[in-house]
Amino acid sequence: MSTLGQSTDRLSPKLWIVGLIIIVGFSRHLPLDYPGLFNFSPTLAIFMFCGAYMKGFFSWVAPIVAIFLSDLFLSTSYGISFLEPFMLATLASYIAIWVLGRKLGNNKSAYTWTAGAVGSAILFHVITCAFAWIINPAYMKNFSGLIQATVLGEPGYAPAYLFLRNSILSTVFFALCFRWIKNTVFSESFTLKASTPATQR
Repeated sequence: MSTLGQSTDRLSPKLWIVGLIIIVGFSRHLPLDYPGLFNFSPTLAIFMFCGAYMKGFFSWVAPIVAIFLSDLFLSTSYGISFLEPFMLATLASYIAIWVLGRKLGNNKSAYTWTAGAVGSAILFHVITCAFAWIINPAYMKNFSGLIQATVLGEPGYAPAYLFLRNSILSTVFFALCFRWIKNTVFSESFTLKASTPATQR
């Protein structure tokens, strides 16, 4: 096989994963049609998966592109800018989850991977709710106000614990799906080909 052919084979698993991540990123539109599924999103699983399984350029570009492209659409639907302060806090939580994925690595058991997904959802919920508690005048600036923001949310809206529930369910579901695809569809080739030197024959 030629060097060009070998390079193409090495890149294919990564390119397929990147394409899948970008496509799944658009599933964040689902809650617009089904409000009961609000926060049921692959976003957290995408960042955790990329941190754990992908290396180098694709590791951080793929999730950012997926979120950026979908936010271009969602910002018009929700009437908010993805560069507003709350979205920047959300991005900070994504980065924390990406780092968590890095810590998990790609050789952990399904149990550990599931626990990481649950932890990612809780981490996201705590960071975003704490930020909402800081900036939202509807919450008292004391411990009880923080608990309200984390558990009940702002009066007149769906309880915050429902957002956490959907976030945990979706993150576990998509994280296990991504892991299954990596282990069955690409098997060893995803990791090994990505790390094979270009000069190796």
